[in-house]
Amino acid sequence: MCKKGGFVLIKRFQIIVLKHIQGNVFIYFIVCMFFIIGISSGAFTVKALADNQKQELINYMRSFFQVLSNKSIDASSILKQSLINNLQTAALIWILGITVIGAPLILLLIAIRGLIIGFTVGFLVEQLGFKGILFSFISIFPQNLFIIPSIIVIGVIGIGFSKMIIRNRKNRTYSSNDNTFRQFILYSTINSFISLFIIFGCMIEAYITPVFMKALSKYM
Repeated sequence: MCKKGGFVLIKRFQIIVLKHIQGNVFIYFIVCMFFIIGISSGAFTVKALADNQKQELINYMRSFFQVLSNKSIDASSILKQSLINNLQTAALIWILGITVIGAPLILLLIAIRGLIIGFTVGFLVEQLGFKGILFSFISIFPQNLFIIPSIIVIGVIGIGFSKMIIRNRKNRTYSSNDNTFRQFILYSTINSFISLFIIFGCMIEAYITPVFMKALSKYM
């Protein structure tokens, strides 16, 4: 009986997710495009770096690998910093979602996140070749498998909520204001739920990813 109830709950959740995606296909397309543009821009930025800038980054990268291979990993510090960086982004998107001008700024934040990833992967691959691909995979992919989709979903929901506010401002009635408040509670609740996936990704970044990075850094 318990298994059947769990199956029904999962099925309902899948239906809700599917309806959400179907109702926001265009917004998902735009958000994903900005993320991809950010990644591409980051990769091209590597090519635009001057030789002295590349050398500084190479020296930093070498010292990073030395520290990583010789010193113990402070997982709690990594977790704290990861939570600050990622939850701040999620919170900022949530705040922008309740403003009229939130949509373009949310897209900009998504693009910047893509740019950072694109630049990091691009530089590692350019300097280290196959080793750079492998190191990028173990150091960036595991946590971002949860963090990036979560931020994209929060961004889509934020843009959708911002559009709803604009529509309701054109119809200034008590019922529309009451509906906006209920939607705000739902919007905040969903964001809080999705943030749990971000926290899980941060835990992977702090406790799992560094183990593989440390093992591979000896061969870099």
